Amino acid sequence: MKLIRYTLLFTILFFITAGFGITKTFTPHEMKASISTIKATILFFNDLHGNLVPFKITMKDGTKANVGGIANIAALVKEIREKNNKQGIKTFLLVAGDVLQGTSMSTIFNGKPDIEIFNKMNVSVMTIGNHEFDFGLDNLLLLKKMAKFPIISSNIIWRDNKKLMNEPSVTLPLSKEVSLTVIGATTTELLTTTARGNVEKVDVIDSVETVTDQFKKFAKKGPIILLSHSKFQKDSDIAKANPELTAIIGGHDQILFDPQKIASGVPVFQAFEKGRYLGKLDISINKKTKKAVIEKSEYIPVTSEIKPDFEVSKIVDKYNSQLDSTMKKVIGESLVFMNGERGHIRYEETNLGNFVADIMREYTSTDISMINAGGLRSSINKGPVTVEDIFKVMPYPNEIIAVTLTGKEIIEILTRSVQGSHKDEDGGFLHVSGIKFEILGKNVKNITVKDTALDPQKKYTVTTTDFIYNGGDGYKTFMNKPCTKTGLPLRELLVDTLSKRIKIEAKVEGRIKRTE
Repeated sequence: MKLIRYTLLFTILFFITAGFGITKTFTPHEMKASISTIKATILFFNDLHGNLVPFKITMKDGTKANVGGIANIAALVKEIREKNNKQGIKTFLLVAGDVLQGTSMSTIFNGKPDIEIFNKMNVSVMTIGNHEFDFGLDNLLLLKKMAKFPIISSNIIWRDNKKLMNEPSVTLPLSKEVSLTVIGATTTELLTTTARGNVEKVDVIDSVETVTDQFKKFAKKGPIILLSHSKFQKDSDIAKANPELTAIIGGHDQILFDPQKIASGVPVFQAFEKGRYLGKLDISINKKTKKAVIEKSEYIPVTSEIKPDFEVSKIVDKYNSQLDSTMKKVIGESLVFMNGERGHIRYEETNLGNFVADIMREYTSTDISMINAGGLRSSINKGPVTVEDIFKVMPYPNEIIAVTLTGKEIIEILTRSVQGSHKDEDGGFLHVSGIKFEILGKNVKNITVKDTALDPQKKYTVTTTDFIYNGGDGYKTFMNKPCTKTGLPLRELLVDTLSKRIKIEAKVEGRIKRTE
């Protein structure tokens, strides 16, 4: 009987489509599949960090190439969406956090261009990353109000009343009976990776529990995706508790998960960083069971060959034209490549880390200076250097602070600095001036200050930033110590130093040695 019904339906549709000049025909098997399943496409990116315009990278062969650019991403999204619309396939665009911080445009306009563009691109949902708080809580609330799409997180709460700061999830309709649920989660590192004053009114609770609660609530409505700004290990913990998740779209690691990673049977995706790739999942949902299958996954490179979307380009150009002309001003020259690459600066001594630590110590005339690797966000290329280049290196308005510590406290601080592995890319790894030490596993040894062994009982003057002083990256040893506030943001010292010296250079000197 079923075969007769499908054959009859096929015959009726054949005559209808023929009447409209449509030549495509369907087999009874294809008709049955189309009736029983729903198809959808999930597009995503993460860790944009204010990179709205294309930027140059060095290819393996040594040549330079332009990559990224939000107008190019928008063009890809528009093309895929239009193609899907013709086939009755719904398209959703997801953003996995850390939209803010990293470029002069982001710093000066505090993320307003990003949200305006996301509205134009019809973003479906975004989860909150730790850097969304970098310009202050009030600014984040303003951006949320500006957004025409939900900004979610299931585990950020208000400290005073313990209520959720954001909607924990959102349901996106696939049909009258079936919905796609997206649950948001944010890393607990939020509390240590932004200035303390930015997060004093909020707290972050365990996302395994909060995501599980949301999963149970919506499990019968259709497929569920976790949109997470946490590291892979935390996403793995969530997957272990919720192995029926359709997928996890992540961020924060800033790694291209290609091929996808698998955690407790759940596929986990990340699209690298800075808009270098647009992730794409094609899924098929069984109407009866409401379960989804990922039919295809890919990462589309965002390159200069893509014709930028005109409307989004207009918004980018509008804000670019408003940037202070001094941002483009050449203030000096770097005689060498100053290495701020994430994979290096967060694990080992680099010349950029040494340069910044040196000028901090010289400015305050202290015994030692320390700067966290996470505060240095970009390299400086050999050649002319602009104010904008300095803003890319140091997008944060961190103030230089001097404090007095005992040798014992300095050992505690250095021990915290070396806890991360190369894979961890720990932003709390410290670059130093005036002090040398060796790393053995997760311990420090042979610590010297001005070529003299560190005395645990002696007091030393130390320069750092207000971020570290206030306990950022877990450096609680600094907190509540009497200090001297210079009132000078570190990036202004960088600009001033380059303007006065005209030419700068630095090298790796063996200040930090790994003996493992």
